[in-house]
Parts: sequence; C-alpha cells; structure tokens
Amino acid sequence: MAKKAGVSKTTVSKVLNQQYGVHAETRKRVLEAAAALHYTPNIAARSLVTSKTGVIGVVYDSFRSPLYTELAGQLEQHAMESGYRLVFCSCNSDPDSKRHYIRYFMGGAADGIILFGSAEEDLPLIEMLTAVHFPFAVIENHFEHLSIPNVLIDNLSGAAQAVNYLYELGHRKIVHVTGNLQHLVALDRKNGFTTAMEERGLSAPPESFIVTSGTIGCGAKAAERLLGMKDKPTAVFVFNDLIAYEMMDTLSQARCRIPDDLSVIGFDHLVGLLSFKPGPLELTSLAQPLSDVAAAAVELVAALIAGTLPEKMVRLFQPELKEGNTCRNLISEHPSEPI
Repeated sequence: MAKKAGVSKTTVSKVLNQQYGVHAETRKRVLEAAAALHYTPNIAARSLVTSKTGVIGVVYDSFRSPLYTELAGQLEQHAMESGYRLVFCSCNSDPDSKRHYIRYFMGGAADGIILFGSAEEDLPLIEMLTAVHFPFAVIENHFEHLSIPNVLIDNLSGAAQAVNYLYELGHRKIVHVTGNLQHLVALDRKNGFTTAMEERGLSAPPESFIVTSGTIGCGAKAAERLLGMKDKPTAVFVFNDLIAYEMMDTLSQARCRIPDDLSVIGFDHLVGLLSFKPGPLELTSLAQPLSDVAAAAVELVAALIAGTLPEKMVRLFQPELKEGNTCRNLISEHPSEPI
C-alpha cells in the first residue's frame, strides 16, 4: 500500500497482521476501513511489506461489450511495457461479485486494481478502496465529492459532436437512444445530447429519447419503437455501436433504408464490430482513444504502487468523430429549401 494521509503501508500491514507498535487511534481507523470492505488478510498479503506480485487486477462489469474486449488488449500491452501482468475478472454487473474480486486482489493477489465501469452502486467500493489506500484507478466512473485516480472520456462533448454533426447535415428531428441511465456514461451522453439540442435551438421533449437497458438485444427494441413513431425523426444518435448495429439490422428487415430513410450515428467506433455481416454500411461514430485511456490507467496505478502521487489524478480524453456512410446530407440534396 502506498503512503498516504499519514498511514504508511507498513503501518496498515502491522494492524492487519496483529502486530504491535501502532497508535490505538490509527489502529482503530485502519480496522474500521478494513471491516467496511470486509477485508480478509492472508499469507500472501503479509508479504506485501517486503515484496510485490507484479500483478494488477482488472475488474469489469461484464466481458459482453466489444468495447471491453478492445480495451483489455490495450491494457495488456501497456501493462506489459510497464513490467506488470494483468488478471481480468468480470462481475456480470453483480455488486457482491465485484466486492469479492476486490477483496481477492487486496488479499495479496495483486499490487493494484483497475476498476472499469460507471455504475452508481460502485461508490461504496471506491470509498473503501480510498479509505485503506490500496492503489487503484477508475476508468469511466466519476464522483464529484471524491478525489480519486480517474480516467475519463468527455461523453458530454462526444454527444454534442454527434448533434452538431447531424445539425450541419440539415437534421432537425433527432432522437437519442440511451444506454442504462443508472450508469454515469449513459447519463452524460444523454445530458450532452440535451444541452447540444437546446444550444441549436431544438427541443428535446421526452419523446426524443428511447431509454434502454444498454444490454444485448435492446437495439432491436429501440428499432421497434422508432418504427412505431407517428412523427418519425430523420436521424438517431445511439448510445453505442452495438446498440446501433442491432437497431439498423432490425430496421433493414422492416425495409427502413439507412441512411435514406434514417441517419444513424453511434459511439465507440468499433470498426471490427459485426464485420462478419454482409452489407455496405459503415457506421458514423465517435471514437474513443482506447490506447491513451489504457496507458493512463496503467500509469496511475503503477505510480501509486510505487508510493508516488501522480501529478494529474484525473485524465480526460476527447472522443473523435469518424465519418462512415450512415448519415444523409439533407442540405446538399435540397440546398434551396429552408430546413
């Protein structure tokens, strides 16, 4: 454990291993933090005073997202360059499972943790990791009242880029298909969409949003909602590429032509996603700089493991719009007509 807030790694180890030489108040603070996290020391943990494992544990919400798979490869590459090995765990969005894996890594299986995901219920775990000063970094999640090692994508800016791009193409009736709004990333993209629409003088009433769970299969349900709308939009900004491709597949089966009948823009720019499927569509999407994200996460954790405080605890990266062929230019087709 890195030295922080006056409680050293050696002191924490003495408390957890029931050794003497620790002030009563300090011992109480360490034990309370450990109890809140259900921390269980073991033989491997005792060796942390004099040695390290060379391992960083990575805890995912799920391996089902293609984005997670791409990020995993980038994390492995940058960790290897920094002299670390990675162990990946998926909790399948189960808080108890996530808590179990964090306890496992803290119990001596790893020197630090990278936590990927933006669920609201992660707050207690992040607070407890902070309390016991175990080296960690969080990708995607953020809490205003906590100063933690953070690696973030500017999802507000990304959503604004999507709206502005569609607006410049002449689209005014735009719908947003959301992800799981219990996750910060989905909420930020929704808020970014709303703000950008208002700044362009466009309304964003409740019917401008198709709320989904963000899970596999919700793209088909979003398509059904779109097909059932009386006042159909000309364009849709979708939470991520997976949902967008699922949605377009269902729409094409209903003879809705992309982009002739509906323009679609996604988020993530996973160029290999569903590449096995025949068809000429290449989704316009916001690309995340996953290599930069992975490098920043590994750098933060490695610094904390070494007992140093990084100069910048929060790393914010901008997504970049990548043009495909799923968005129709209404202005170039009808330059003389008012939009």
